[in-house]
Amino acid sequence: MKAICPEDSTHDEFVTSAHIAQLWVVDSVGDFISVAMDCTDVTHHPESGNIWECNICGADAVVE
Repeated sequence: MKAICPEDSTHDEFVTSAHIAQLWVVDSVGDFISVAMDCTDVTHHPESGNIWECNICGADAVVE
């Protein structure tokens, strides 16, 4: 898999989604209070079917 900016092929930073696990501080019934640790695990890495956007110019990337 490779993302390519259609505006400039030298652009090499992209924004897309990944799914992560966080540690939360919760109350006695499990309601959220705060985040204890931002990222403890990556449950799904970026995939080719995601929307990928060039982080430099904002163009929608082509993912091969």
